[in-house]
Amino acid sequence: MIKVKYFAFIKDITGKEEETLDLNCNTIDCIIKFLSEKYGRKMEEILKNGINGVKVTILVNGKISHTVADGDEVAIFPPPAGGELVKSKFDLLKEIRKFRENAPPEAGSLVVYLGFVKGIVDGHRVYELRYEAYEDYTIRRLKEIEDELMKKYHDVVKIKIIHVISNMKPGDDVLLIMCMGRGRKDSIKAVEEAVELVKNTTGIWKLEIRDDGEFWVVAGNTRVKRIND
Repeated sequence: MIKVKYFAFIKDITGKEEETLDLNCNTIDCIIKFLSEKYGRKMEEILKNGINGVKVTILVNGKISHTVADGDEVAIFPPPAGGELVKSKFDLLKEIRKFRENAPPEAGSLVVYLGFVKGIVDGHRVYELRYEAYEDYTIRRLKEIEDELMKKYHDVVKIKIIHVISNMKPGDDVLLIMCMGRGRKDSIKAVEEAVELVKNTTGIWKLEIRDDGEFWVVAGNTRVKRIND
């Protein structure tokens, strides 16, 4: 039995978030062939070529692999739009204060990035952003980003990433990145790089509800209109 999980516009086609398949498959190509036959030409086209230039990613147990085995978990998703995942709004000042209070003695600067929901995109009113995540993979990836940046930037002594996974309204805070350093330069660079890594290498997506329709926002701020049967 192989568990397959679907995200963003992939689950619009399947009509479900996951399913368990009883297949005699040992390659990803076999999985793609089965799903293409089950869900039709639209699924086949997306799995092979992507949609609107956005390719899908297929992970086996959280890693790139061309083979599968009984008991594996396969996740199929587009590149993400965008530590710690939280399921509700965070208290901005409380989080910054808590991070600051635990400053190591060698620290002398604190750089903060805050991302919040826009109210207007491309001239259209945004009503809501609905975030979702491949949670196990993303939690691990956020920790990897923190560790990578600590190693890369010598003067960084502490970094924390918080991302909300919930339904958010314009003005709501979504992404908080805090970096403490011996000086400001490495901390500024680390925060800037962290924003790009969160947006492009984690398993986080958002469905943008606007006055002109619903759009999945994936890598590079590419917007894919929601697929409706």
